[in-house]
Amino acid sequence: MIEKIHINERLRELRIKSGYTQVQIAKILNIDRSTYSYYEIGKTTPDITVLMTLAKVFNIAINDLLADEGTPETVADSGTKSNFIYSKKNTSHIYELSSNEKILVGVFRSCTPEQQQEILSYLKGTVKN
Repeated sequence: MIEKIHINERLRELRIKSGYTQVQIAKILNIDRSTYSYYEIGKTTPDITVLMTLAKVFNIAINDLLADEGTPETVADSGTKSNFIYSKKNTSHIYELSSNEKILVGVFRSCTPEQQQEILSYLKGTVKN
């Protein structure tokens, strides 16, 4: 039997681990906070394009976002058991940033590589002036 993925719980966990608020994620996605809140409580489910953007914002692969964590214990290469959910490193490192910086990083991560280069070029030109 296949375990049901509870994407709402996963989104909440990732948001908290990454140090974002619901308001910040909603701003990054350009949606109302209530819409994002509905994703987290399971009232609605985000479409695939939103999920792909969220994976970028949380700096994880889409497969990791959708991964079933119903069996949290895994065996590491060393043969020792570890708790998968709590042993995951926060790869976002977003806590030390201000609210606006968190939004900026999230928006930047959600862009295509070409858009990221355009943003960087623009910012470099702006800072020099």
